[in-house]
Amino acid sequence: MKAKNLSFFLIVTLLIFWGTYSVVTAQENSLASHSADRLALNADIFNYSEPAIITLKYDIREFLKGKYSDDYTDAELIFHINDTISISNSVRIRPRGNNRREVCTFPPIYINIKKSVPDSGYPGNMEKIKFVTHCIPSDSGNDCVLREYLIYKMYNLISPFSFRVRLARVRYIDTGRKDRESIRWGFFIEPEEMLAERLEAVSLDIDHIDYNYTDPESTDIMSMFQYIIGNADYSIQTRQNIKLIKPLNDALSMPIPVPYDFDYSGFVDAYYAIPGDKLGIATVKERYFLGPCRTEERYKEIFSYFFELKDELYSLIESFEYLDKRDKKIALGYLDEFFLQAGQSRFIRNNILSTCRDTL
Repeated sequence: MKAKNLSFFLIVTLLIFWGTYSVVTAQENSLASHSADRLALNADIFNYSEPAIITLKYDIREFLKGKYSDDYTDAELIFHINDTISISNSVRIRPRGNNRREVCTFPPIYINIKKSVPDSGYPGNMEKIKFVTHCIPSDSGNDCVLREYLIYKMYNLISPFSFRVRLARVRYIDTGRKDRESIRWGFFIEPEEMLAERLEAVSLDIDHIDYNYTDPESTDIMSMFQYIIGNADYSIQTRQNIKLIKPLNDALSMPIPVPYDFDYSGFVDAYYAIPGDKLGIATVKERYFLGPCRTEERYKEIFSYFFELKDELYSLIESFEYLDKRDKKIALGYLDEFFLQAGQSRFIRNNILSTCRDTL
């Protein structure tokens, strides 16, 4: 490929993942004079706080007919840099998620970027990325997306071992229905490879791992966070909605659990979310602790950690401009339930030790 064409393809692909045109413009001259194997591009869409503005154009009706298939559908992704500059690229998309394929009329998707140049230096080889959609075409579907997005952002405040996300305002164009348009919220989830590279870790494919063999600090914090948001739809042992990573710079380090997919939490309160049959609770709004059994003193230490972050968590929700006042009030009220009850004398015995999981 000629150097001129090589530079063009690199710039176009980079712009798809870069939210600031001025930064990309500053890179153009250097791209023209470097070969692909020398590039170190920071194509990191998760470094930006403002929502991405994108368009997805494809035959939605045909896509939804095959929502139980893993086959890819051709689509066009348009990344709107600003009001006058838009960059278009061919992509492939496919449905993802076991439960959401069943319950959602509009399931979440994988977006597969067709890279023009292989080995071009993208962090984590970000060729395939998860995108969370609105599930149902209604205001309720949009609100669930925004609340789940907030959970990821809350956990970013709580633990460095967390997936980053980028909110997106999406214009869907259905080519199978005379380019019918709809505008919804969605968000990108950081690819697992990028997470591991960013944290200088490696992903682990290990099932049936006991709590004794995961990092205690990270496990305790993650488990209590799941309790606080009312999520019992996870398991370290089966890696259900959990990824395991291990730091590379410490040979003695233990696997660290990183949670994702929070749509079955009480905080999100999706219309389709129901608790597991064996939990003995009526709705996902009822909290149920699934973490490892520790001493009461240890739980008090964990509570103290969350109380120290309480103001930041509340501020995150209160300042989130895309959620209306009513939903903010409900979200804050749900967190209040935990923070008000956690200080009561018998709370740990009645609500944590009563359901915690014994370690081997």
